[in-house]
Amino acid sequence: MTEAEKERKERMKEYRRRYREKHGLPAPKSRSWKKIGGAVVALCILGFGGFFAAQTRAEQMVTLDGHSVQDMTEEDIANYLDLHAKDIEGRKLHLAADGVDTTLSLDELGAKLDRDYIDDELHLIGRQGMPWERVADVATTLMHGKDIPLAIAVDEEKLDKALTDLHDKHDKDPENAFAYVKEDNKTVAVEPEKDRIVINTAGLKDSITDSLHKGQTGDIDVPIDSRQQADVKSGDLKDIDTVLSYYTTHFDNSNPDRNTNIKLAQERLNHAFVASQQDFSFNKYVGTRTADKGYKQAPSYFENRLEQSVGGGVCQVSTTLFNAALRAGLFIASREPHFAPAAYVPVGMDATVADDGLDFAFTNPFQHPVAVYTVVGANTVTTYILGNHADTSTVTFETTHLQNLPHKIIKKHDDSVSDDTLKQFGYDGHDITIRRTVTYSDGDRHIDLITSHYDPNDAIVLTPDGDSEEVVSTADLQPQDPLLNAPHDMMEFNVTAAPAGDDPNGDENADEDYDEE
Repeated sequence: MTEAEKERKERMKEYRRRYREKHGLPAPKSRSWKKIGGAVVALCILGFGGFFAAQTRAEQMVTLDGHSVQDMTEEDIANYLDLHAKDIEGRKLHLAADGVDTTLSLDELGAKLDRDYIDDELHLIGRQGMPWERVADVATTLMHGKDIPLAIAVDEEKLDKALTDLHDKHDKDPENAFAYVKEDNKTVAVEPEKDRIVINTAGLKDSITDSLHKGQTGDIDVPIDSRQQADVKSGDLKDIDTVLSYYTTHFDNSNPDRNTNIKLAQERLNHAFVASQQDFSFNKYVGTRTADKGYKQAPSYFENRLEQSVGGGVCQVSTTLFNAALRAGLFIASREPHFAPAAYVPVGMDATVADDGLDFAFTNPFQHPVAVYTVVGANTVTTYILGNHADTSTVTFETTHLQNLPHKIIKKHDDSVSDDTLKQFGYDGHDITIRRTVTYSDGDRHIDLITSHYDPNDAIVLTPDGDSEEVVSTADLQPQDPLLNAPHDMMEFNVTAAPAGDDPNGDENADEDYDEE
């Protein structure tokens, strides 16, 4: 045995000792060969001797990162690893699957060279596993050689957190693709759908660990356990390329609870998709307006009385949608007016809704789908109807019938008052019919009528004098065709729609969101 072979043998002996110590393995027990027959002893010595000789030859065929380690000392190997330790800085893992695309920085994962793994791979040829596994390891190395890559280790807690975050990001309810309007107020774009994707984090972690042990970064396929697809996909919106109409209403933003209700309803209405020849229901799509969903108490009309009810203000969202749908040439399937005109649209152009009751609905008559896109500003609600350029139209409105309905002032004797005291505000009612004419781009026309009846509300006054009744008319509502034909916003004319009243406690933002509970 040469000196170099002796030195290598001692080095391997010391390495095996350190390996046993690091992994808590017992030292090999001494065996007495006195009881073993001479022939068996000779056979064993011959067999083990041949294996150890092959093992020694195999160790000489091991390389580190493509470099022979046959003449390298432990210090040489350590220096080589030190030299390349910084090579992993800035490297990244690209994790990808259909619907998943993210990058993990090795720096953020606390990456470093896995020196223990590299040392084990360099020095444990034929020394791990069952006997046949050891023999196979040696044989494979003799036939093909063995290159030990610069394996990478990461902080396991950081990796687990990154994979948990990735899992939670995608394990959510599917989100439909939707069409929206860009800031230029005319260009339509489509946001792709997001499926619910359940990532196999254990499998992904194994893939990452295997890749890093090979010193590899770059692309890694993300294993998926399950996938729940969105109902509306980008392909469903391929024909939506233009703004068919939009309409804006205004509100006083001094009531935060009413503002909350408007925003909640707007968020639920936003991105509604209505296929060709299909119906849309506001109540079905937006859902019930209840406190457990975040809706607040806000002013609303109930049987001609101004009250606080959950969801007050939602009717402004349905009314804005109604006006946008009218101007897009959609067919109105169901619509009811409020008890009294709403101040944010021309008289006769409101649409009230109520849980499990009054609904606003329309039909898409086109050969292409339409989509609803809504935006709430500081004091405005804007609703867009998006569709195909072939379905554009011109819409005009004309008041064909208008009747003002006077109300009574009823005075009731009350000994508890010294002066006339208003108990209930009174206002005139109205009967109004508006004709809508839609002329489509292909020359077809559609005409329908929007009919509204608003009951008068009697004023009740408590008086120290005797009972009396008087019929009065305080409103002189005239046809509002210029307001009706404002394409996007009646405030372009800088006027209010509803006739002025005398109620000192009135609320121009009150809606008739009926609370049946």
